[in-house]
Amino acid sequence: MLPSTLFAVNIESILPYSPIAIGCLVGLVVITILALRKRGSRNPIPPIALSRPGDWENDEQSFANRRNSVRREGSPVKITIAASTLKAGTESGYVLDRSTGGLRIATGAALTPGTAVQVRAINAPNTVPWVTLIVRSCRNTGPHYEVGCEFDQTPPWNVLLLFG
Repeated sequence: MLPSTLFAVNIESILPYSPIAIGCLVGLVVITILALRKRGSRNPIPPIALSRPGDWENDEQSFANRRNSVRREGSPVKITIAASTLKAGTESGYVLDRSTGGLRIATGAALTPGTAVQVRAINAPNTVPWVTLIVRSCRNTGPHYEVGCEFDQTPPWNVLLLFG
């Protein structure tokens, strides 16, 4: 048998702490009720609709999602474009935006996608080499053609800076 004094509780020793214990218990109940109410009102996230290859209207839109580097716009930089498909051999143009993956240029001549072209900034010193680009898209915007190009090999940083 266990002695009865083992389970005896002295009421006078618990009495000073009872308001704190009751306050904590009420606070816990209120927090639980608020948490359950908030959880119940949460809108479920709609499922993600997967696109099929035929969903895209054209390749230019899908190319934007495959981009590996961030495009930067800035003030247009005048460039010289050299290609074997150009009648005069060279054409002038402007860099509209640039990234570490390529350039978007504006020019007066249409360039066929898949064509390799050489570009160089007008203000580049003679020691700077020409940069090879592969034409990925060409769009007639009215007064000029906007040509999306990818670097054949990413040029050094000092050459990239010449394009803006």
